[in-house]
Amino acid sequence: MLNTAEQFDDSGRQVLQTRLMPDLIEQLAGNSPLMVLDVGIGVHETIEFFGNRRCRLHFSALHDSLLTPPAIRSKTPFGQLPNADEHETALYQAWLDRFRSALQFEPGTRFDLCLFWDFLNYLDDLALRAFADALAPFTGPQTLGHAYILLKSDADVLNREYGLKAADQISVRLVNVGTPAFVARPHARVTSMLKGFVVKHSVLRRDGLLEAALKSG
Repeated sequence: MLNTAEQFDDSGRQVLQTRLMPDLIEQLAGNSPLMVLDVGIGVHETIEFFGNRRCRLHFSALHDSLLTPPAIRSKTPFGQLPNADEHETALYQAWLDRFRSALQFEPGTRFDLCLFWDFLNYLDDLALRAFADALAPFTGPQTLGHAYILLKSDADVLNREYGLKAADQISVRLVNVGTPAFVARPHARVTSMLKGFVVKHSVLRRDGLLEAALKSG
């Protein structure tokens, strides 16, 4: 379960207190229009939060693209052992093609804020590298990010739907439909694979998630 010390709103959604999001929002106060990428689905809280300012909000629902891993066709002749490097290269390219297809934005688009939520935990190293490469054309030197990184493999805190309720509050709802498997890794490995971003601040939560504020760099 999630941190039982957290509160619930009137709709029954759990509300996580966030110490890092207010600073990210404050840093972007002067950006107009504010360009935001949310890798989740368009929840009411996030739409309402950004609705009071000039903002272009993009939802990608990228979790759906992970339910079925990409299939690759082996070029190894029948009866021979597959070449590991060729297989890895082909699988990376398949992931890259899938993420590029999902991240089709207008040329010149540069996001100010990327809300990754817990998405990075569902990507193995190869898929994470492909995702970072697909996203790179749409980030700039001032792009900020927010993510929850899983540190313990036995933590039952994933398969959640997130929304930004207030600058210091994140709404969470359990998702009961099909969800991809997750990969627990040291947070330094996750962020090193997310090429183009570095961790500026982080807070360890009691539920096994590390809340991280990221900056392009």
